[in-house]
Amino acid sequence: MSFSELGICPEILEAIEVLGFDTPSPIQQQAIPPALEGHDIVGLSHTGSGKTLAFSIPALENIDPALRTVQVLCLAPTRELAVQICREVDKLALFLDGVSAVPIYGGASFAPQLAALHRGVQFVVGTPGRVIDLMEQGELPTENITTLILDEADEMLDMGFQEDIDRVVAQLPTERQTLFFSATMSPAIRALINRLSENPQEITIERPVLTVPTCEQSVYEVVFSSRIEVLSRLIEMGRMKRGLVFANTKRVVDDVVDGLLARGYSVDRLHGDMPQTLRERVMDSFRRGNLNVLVATDIAARGLDIDDVDIVVNFELPRDPEDYVHRIGRTARAGRRGKAVTFIGRRDFSLLARLERFIGTRMQREKVMTAGQVEEARVEALVDDILEAASKAPELPEELKDIEMPAEQLMAAMFNLLVAKGSCELQAIPEDRPSRYSKHDNAESAAAQSAEKGNDWSSLRESTTLFMNGGKLIGIRPKDIAGLLYNEGGAPKGSVGDIRIFLKHSLIEVTPEIAPQLCEKLSTCSICGYEVNVREDKGKPEGDSRPAVHVRDRRSNAGDSYPGRDNFRRDKGNRFERGERFGNNRKGDFSDRRSGKSDRYDRRDRKERDEERTPFFSRFSKKPRR
Repeated sequence: MSFSELGICPEILEAIEVLGFDTPSPIQQQAIPPALEGHDIVGLSHTGSGKTLAFSIPALENIDPALRTVQVLCLAPTRELAVQICREVDKLALFLDGVSAVPIYGGASFAPQLAALHRGVQFVVGTPGRVIDLMEQGELPTENITTLILDEADEMLDMGFQEDIDRVVAQLPTERQTLFFSATMSPAIRALINRLSENPQEITIERPVLTVPTCEQSVYEVVFSSRIEVLSRLIEMGRMKRGLVFANTKRVVDDVVDGLLARGYSVDRLHGDMPQTLRERVMDSFRRGNLNVLVATDIAARGLDIDDVDIVVNFELPRDPEDYVHRIGRTARAGRRGKAVTFIGRRDFSLLARLERFIGTRMQREKVMTAGQVEEARVEALVDDILEAASKAPELPEELKDIEMPAEQLMAAMFNLLVAKGSCELQAIPEDRPSRYSKHDNAESAAAQSAEKGNDWSSLRESTTLFMNGGKLIGIRPKDIAGLLYNEGGAPKGSVGDIRIFLKHSLIEVTPEIAPQLCEKLSTCSICGYEVNVREDKGKPEGDSRPAVHVRDRRSNAGDSYPGRDNFRRDKGNRFERGERFGNNRKGDFSDRRSGKSDRYDRRDRKERDEERTPFFSRFSKKPRR
């Protein structure tokens, strides 16, 4: 079947031909015809199956080019996906005069997005939070929207956008076409479909097997400057008898090859700047076994036909998931076993999560092998080689027959010489240092530290607590914080645990490996219109012997209980001292730490109590001049 058989208009068909698409994918074949007829669609298909064209083509067909206002609204979970969808829509609308699209997402300036809306854009692709902001400001008109698209609906619900989706839909016309696309069908997705659509046509595409089960896939978290050293350790441990290393650019390929050659390894390169004759010569050397490692780019590696590669290393994570599948397809061929190793940095977690969803497999996380482990593996390999050679019963060389020395002493000396000759100097890398996020051997110490930093409420098995200097006073909600971490911080799905919001600050539980990335990206950010910063929670100051407490907001948690609740009522809500627990004895000693005074009703304390009772925003209002 061809695209022309699906009933698509000539302008879009011409753009599809320019893009180089020959035949529609299964999801496109089944979704486009009913969508063109105006039916609501529920498409269940994996990432990378061609869903973008499946919903973009019918949506573009329904647009009136003469009407310069928003007619199609597409909601996406992340800004990266929103930008990607918008690019594909622009390509499909290449020959549709007057039709344009714009991505709308948080973390970016309002100015260019507002300019596009004022200019009269018809196709809007955005994240729920920014779409709501523009709708409430009256900048995003909704009265002419005829098509609503929800892409990756399951991921949006996982990220806590349920309420935001409902708020967006509440402002849309009831007479519209709704297109759902999701990788899974959960009860929450089913309930959402029932609320927002009428008699939709369901289309389910089975996920193909993208990777073979005989290929073991693992991930190492390594900073970029350490990757050549980690690659060398893989070679030293005997894990790369014949390996392919992939990098994203020619420059990185050259750097990797130069670094490995300087360490004495048999390695060569393969990239697009090399002449064809030289490329063929390098491939011939690799096939004959003269090279242990071949470093290449994706373009140069297209069409490689090498069956006995035992390991593939992704020196950099590819941006396109299909490139990853193509790379690791060089190993584990013809029923053989193989291994795929991927190096990632702190900024690659969201990309890794998207890749794992694409291939339908979770990669095994491994720790970088230490210098001691490398040396131990090297010695074990040497012993195996000696035993294999000894099994062939070799004769004693003539040069050693006249030596009068115990055989054990002679063998020990020869073994030490072989170890020294085969050893390679290993460089120290940051991954060799003990991680500050590692588990404590002492369970009591770990529990004490958890309580010290407020992690006793943790829902993740291993977690780090982040501190944000914003709380209930500025109207922060858990979904606001979750959206900030996922959209602007790039946190992978499932890496955020419990969120506790207090009066003036918030505590967020995240997995240890994502905490540094979030602290770096969100060191200064905006939420609910206020500038805040996110850092690792350090707990109580050193030398403070008081127990760590969490003051509850009496107004929003009136039904909660806390120490001294009864005395709090008898004292008519007067706080004794900022930061202290409410005492069980009214006549206890509430001395002022700053001045040493014992009178808890002195002027300074009264002023502090009055400030706490003063509404937050009224402190910034200007007093009228007299």
